[in-house]
Amino acid sequence: MFDLLPVERLLFFGILLLSVISSILAHLQIVKSDVKFSRLLVVFTSVQILLAGGLLAMRAVAVKAFPMSGVFESMLILMIFIGISFLLLSAYLKQIWFVSVTAWMLLGVNILAAVVAKPASVLEETVRTPWVVVHALSMTMAGAMIVLASTMAVLFLWSQKRLKSKRFVTLFGKMPTIETLEKLNLLGLRLSFAAMTLGLISGIGLIAAKSAGLGMTLADWLSDSKIVLVAVSWMILLVTLVLRRVLGFGGRKIAQSTLVVCFLILFAFIGSKIFCKSDHDFEIKSSTQSRQVE
Repeated sequence: MFDLLPVERLLFFGILLLSVISSILAHLQIVKSDVKFSRLLVVFTSVQILLAGGLLAMRAVAVKAFPMSGVFESMLILMIFIGISFLLLSAYLKQIWFVSVTAWMLLGVNILAAVVAKPASVLEETVRTPWVVVHALSMTMAGAMIVLASTMAVLFLWSQKRLKSKRFVTLFGKMPTIETLEKLNLLGLRLSFAAMTLGLISGIGLIAAKSAGLGMTLADWLSDSKIVLVAVSWMILLVTLVLRRVLGFGGRKIAQSTLVVCFLILFAFIGSKIFCKSDHDFEIKSSTQSRQVE
């Protein structure tokens, strides 16, 4: 984060600050059972989206291309997708637990973005193709949908636990119904599966078109940690959706599968970059272009 340009650092610090304040308000909202904080959370989320959009626009100017070359840009786009989805759902789900948990989830995404924040870079010439745009946006959308689905899964499992212990009455009016949470969890899974499928197809197109220029063999692609994690996530989603259709899998199993996939996807975004040294990285440092922003 401290490697960012001063103006970028200021914008991103604003995003983090608003996210922290939102998380505190979310906690107060739960403690006081006061829905008035929800309006502030909606406003703060909207401002975070605008700041992230401004930061991405600056990077687009710096690299003279769509800003999607690095993990940091992907996390910003992920946050924007999640934020917009939250704003749309907040008009339908006004219960304080949904609003609060979403605020905490956005804070988690922003903290992960801070971990991978670095100056703007450009893509290698070899991979500058429409396939990359489709692939990056599809996979980011898949990530956003699975994170939102996980939010619903956590709320569903918590509600179910309280119901079994006969303490669900304490959540009455504060939590969406179990049926609503289950439907939204399933919707998030389906949207994530569709977006991930498109991302994999476009990724295959990239492999077919650019493997020779990148000096990577099919074995290199298939053994890459990020690709393996995404493929495993896609398979889990497929099996979950098929078993639900064939065997009538219940909400609890779907929620648990959602959390597993969410962990794998986030690790593919962040962990494979930090811990596994994924080769799924085609950035070129562009200090000259970065200085132009100053």
